[in-house]
Amino acid sequence: MPIFISHSQKDRAFVDTLAANLVQNKHHIWMDRWELKVGDSLLDKVQSALTDSSAILVVLSKNSVESAWCKRELNAGLMRELEERKTLLMPCVIDDCTIPLFLRDKVYADFRANPDEALEQVNRALAGISNPLQGRSETPRFNTDWSLDWKSIDDTHIMEWTFVDHGHDWPYVILSQCVIVCNEEASRRFAQAMARDEEDIFMRDVLALLVASLPPDGLTVRIEDARERGVSAQLSRPGGEAFAVRFSYRRLGQDNGFDTVVYLDNNLKIALEHMTNVTRQPAGP
Repeated sequence: MPIFISHSQKDRAFVDTLAANLVQNKHHIWMDRWELKVGDSLLDKVQSALTDSSAILVVLSKNSVESAWCKRELNAGLMRELEERKTLLMPCVIDDCTIPLFLRDKVYADFRANPDEALEQVNRALAGISNPLQGRSETPRFNTDWSLDWKSIDDTHIMEWTFVDHGHDWPYVILSQCVIVCNEEASRRFAQAMARDEEDIFMRDVLALLVASLPPDGLTVRIEDARERGVSAQLSRPGGEAFAVRFSYRRLGQDNGFDTVVYLDNNLKIALEHMTNVTRQPAGP
């Protein structure tokens, strides 16, 4: 989900610079003048973006605190915080304005004295929700932590998704990996994506290809002991790209005497959903 920037149009110069810096740091940013087309409903689009955003950067200035539109966006963000019980609003102060009452207890990024330090504070705050290379999925019974790494060996590019499933009451964890090895053409295109600083987009699209190719009933395995097991698959897409896929999985920790069923497809879908939500669209040709 994108990061919404609430601001006054009168602060456009500052906000454009802020947004460009955040995009350079691979945050997915939503701004009205970037996203709206002629004929779009401004109210509907902004309301949808506010509802779907993973965070709301509130640019506080003398202009914005007097803006009725900015006040409505702030109120919508406050309502979401109350309903969802999590931090969404991240204030950024850019001049000596009066900070709204309901934001005064929040730590804010102060761009007045040290803009570089303030930008770094914003980047750190967004990293937990906007990093396409790692994440956590939480459910009432268990959590799934995951991360993505990649490397090149003799010009062959390799992607590795690692997952750890741990239940709140389990005496063990499940460690699983999905390793995807590119053929020569796929490695060449991966290198091109890296040159454009779009390797996260390339890997997201390969993961989407893998998820789309999974059996309709999913990819379910049973763990009976402590040994590592694995399954393999092959993928391809037009243009000569091919990928060798291997899933490995094992149980670590205390043996409770029971077999464990693992739904490998669920983990892949968790990672894909997160990457889709936080990565920007690829640059045009």
